[in-house]
Amino acid sequence: MIQGVTMKKELKFLIKQNVKALRSSAMDFKSIYDIMFSHPDYIMAETGDGFRIKKYTYGDVKNMCESAAEAIYAKIGCKHAWIGLQMENSVDWIAAFWGILKSGNKPYLVNTRHPDSITERIFKTLDIKQVICDKKGSLDVEYIEFDSMEKGDGIEAEFENEIAIATSATSLNETICFYNGAAISAQILNSEKIVKQSKRIAGHYKGQLKLLAFLPFYHIFGLCAVYFWFTFFCRTLVFLPNMAPETILSTCRRHEVTHIFAVPLLWHTIEKKVLKNAEEQGKLDKLNKGIELCTKLQNVFPYFGSFLAKKIMSSVTDEIFGDSIQFLISGGSFIKQSTLRLFNGIGYPLHNGYGMSEIGIASVELRDKPKHRNLGTIGVPFRSAEYKIADDGSLLVKGNSVCIRRIVKDEEIETDGWFDTGDIVERDEDGHYYIIGRKSDVVIGENGENINPDTIEQAFDNKDILAMSVLGLQLDSQEQLCLVAQVSKYLSAARIAALKNELEKINATLPITMQVRKFYMTYDEIAAKTAIKVSRKYLQKAIEDGRVELLPFIKDTDSVQLTADSPIQKKVTEIIADILSVSPDEIGIDAHILLDLGASSLQYFSILSALATEFGISARDGDTYSYTVREICAYIERYI
Repeated sequence: MIQGVTMKKELKFLIKQNVKALRSSAMDFKSIYDIMFSHPDYIMAETGDGFRIKKYTYGDVKNMCESAAEAIYAKIGCKHAWIGLQMENSVDWIAAFWGILKSGNKPYLVNTRHPDSITERIFKTLDIKQVICDKKGSLDVEYIEFDSMEKGDGIEAEFENEIAIATSATSLNETICFYNGAAISAQILNSEKIVKQSKRIAGHYKGQLKLLAFLPFYHIFGLCAVYFWFTFFCRTLVFLPNMAPETILSTCRRHEVTHIFAVPLLWHTIEKKVLKNAEEQGKLDKLNKGIELCTKLQNVFPYFGSFLAKKIMSSVTDEIFGDSIQFLISGGSFIKQSTLRLFNGIGYPLHNGYGMSEIGIASVELRDKPKHRNLGTIGVPFRSAEYKIADDGSLLVKGNSVCIRRIVKDEEIETDGWFDTGDIVERDEDGHYYIIGRKSDVVIGENGENINPDTIEQAFDNKDILAMSVLGLQLDSQEQLCLVAQVSKYLSAARIAALKNELEKINATLPITMQVRKFYMTYDEIAAKTAIKVSRKYLQKAIEDGRVELLPFIKDTDSVQLTADSPIQKKVTEIIADILSVSPDEIGIDAHILLDLGASSLQYFSILSALATEFGISARDGDTYSYTVREICAYIERYI
């Protein structure tokens, strides 16, 4: 504990020192670079392969940046041109980023999740001829693999002072946003007040503050809140070897990560995992009571209560990130209040933030007590930003941390005055803001009233829904409010019927003007594979193009019996037949795998392994093994 207090004081001193240095500088990217790497002995990054942890000091990474700059200068020269940076988060990404700037060129941070068609258009707009990458792509540019670059013999170039990023393109129209050093400096300078407002954000564990590099650095959230906020003050980034869910959790535990900033998709996924495990173990009521008790404790004693909550709820926290977590932020889209309640209740302080590619990171809810964080507010604007609510309810933002200009559909737009975010907001009497929904998603109701689908969507939640969207669809020449639920192709008719009944019950509790008029299910993906949320525009276009097929829900009167052509039984039979090298027709629903089909013990366990991979399940403590197709299907029905 004493060590943690000492490190907090050391961090506050560094913040004061580096902020003062930045304010007295030219506040360009060269100044940021010089200050960031002025303490060479601190640990900048950790990587791991599951066995060993490798550490890089700020001095190590600065040397890599210098080498990269010389290599880029030798290969391309100082052209003050846009160069693509197409790499996943890594120490090499940091070296390439600063290397491009130091070589007298400007990095465009390529969104590696964008389809090639969008990336190609952006390359054309910025006249990009070279791309620094970790692996070559297929577009008509010169790809330069970072590992293959040869160091040059020196450099004579003026440090560039502009970078570019692209929006996530969920609106189907790409936007390129440009930031100079002054705008990024304004983002960094916000951290001084943030630390004063929240003691938690400076929290250390065993003398270390380690931030998981989960969010991609080409995303404004990852670039500003993860990379710049923390490396400018000599904290440590922990890089992931891959993005598999178990890798994320194990990396956090092994490296003793203290801070995680992520999109709601991660928090929602973990919430589902926790609730599912509690339900299977018959401990759901105990979990809810524990959360309620720990929330009350933290509302009275915010800091000690959080420490105590992690101890009380250790059976949950040990299965997630472990004991080291000090501060979490969610941003990028809507987060459910149930998710906030769970994380804050178990002692993991989860704060909600707000930002966009066009405006940077503009606010975070920083209050100490769960009763405030659980409301879903995005807090009050940072020092570098101003908020105003337009007449139509949308949030307007201006300030010195917003992008200096942007290109939308080949039209260049200088930042001048208020930027309309398109997000509908409300402001409470304490000055805290709430995101209510997107202006572009508003549906005109039958009585002419504007209906916000986000508000309605929050009411519907069910463990059998993989993804969901409430949106307006043109039906019978009229726009009607519809719900589209993506479900597993293995979900039984009984479960689908039960889901429909549950959704209709919830719908009946809503005001008549906000009730959903049509319910649809689909087995197709309703969001882009790389998306962090369901885009209604993307879904509408996918429905129009036939990529998403809308199906009516199964009714109570439909058959719910296991039949030979049911998806689960068909797949189970196929797996058994493949491993035993027999025809599926030879496998009866009650045939014993060992006694009737003659499987060896090795083949039997191969079957179990294949079933676990296909259906995402595994045998749990206390479960008995299943030996017939009927028993296996019943088991899958319980746990899928």
